[in-house]
Amino acid sequence: MAINLTTSQLSALEALAEFRHFTNAADKLGITQSALSQQIKSLEHSVGLPLINRDTRPLTMTDIGERLLGRAKLILQQTRSIEAELLETELLKQGNLSFGIIPTIAPFLTSKILPPFIAAHPEIKLKIHEDTTKELARKVHQGHLDLAITSDLNTLDKSVASHFEEIPLFNEKLYTVSPTMQDSGEENYMLTLKDGHCLRDQTLAYCDPTIEHRIVCDQIATLLSLIESGVGSAIIPSMAVPRPIPPSISVEEITDASRSVQLITRPSTHPNPAAKVFIESISNTLESLK
Repeated sequence: MAINLTTSQLSALEALAEFRHFTNAADKLGITQSALSQQIKSLEHSVGLPLINRDTRPLTMTDIGERLLGRAKLILQQTRSIEAELLETELLKQGNLSFGIIPTIAPFLTSKILPPFIAAHPEIKLKIHEDTTKELARKVHQGHLDLAITSDLNTLDKSVASHFEEIPLFNEKLYTVSPTMQDSGEENYMLTLKDGHCLRDQTLAYCDPTIEHRIVCDQIATLLSLIESGVGSAIIPSMAVPRPIPPSISVEEITDASRSVQLITRPSTHPNPAAKVFIESISNTLESLK
């Protein structure tokens, strides 16, 4: 025997089982009480058995009603999942993604993670913002960015850091870079990035405190250029180490020195679909590079 059931009928049964009252169930579904009653009667007619005990207060389900309800919830869950996937696919066709990344990583990481993402989702419009971890965290928290790739959040106040969902990406070793040829009588300067950069804080934590920090830069590329000209030394992350290493500089790994790199987002019940596929793409790309 073929039984024709509709999702509208199953939704009516689900709502009535939840509220045990026709008026309240109808209000949840946004339909009239008479429309709800008709949906239930049509469902009972299709099944050939009563599903609701109408003479009890509150309403109760019959045995067959309870059994059908369990199956109905599974069907509705699958239906809603399909609808959500179709909506997500449609939204991706007109999607926008605004993401931030710290400048000490941006030139080296974006060239690895963006080409696979763009190839898979050419319809998504990207806006890339480079800034310090503190500023990126503020922009994500305020909703100006969908997500950001940052260094450790331990420089932020704990009450601020607790607002984010953190997805660890990788740990990055730190290296000391110095001029290969340096006059023994020449004063050695430690070059650093300006205030606000997490790499500056890490440099101050690991370097020799007797070395003067006289030169401050905005970009790692500037640090490396000055090092090659013999001006001083600097601490840089492994991604920024030139390859091949030019003969004018020497590179030495700092024992037990590294920094964590993670992706931060705002916990949300309705995340940007473009952000969701971006996170999946980054994870897959980094996994393939291991």
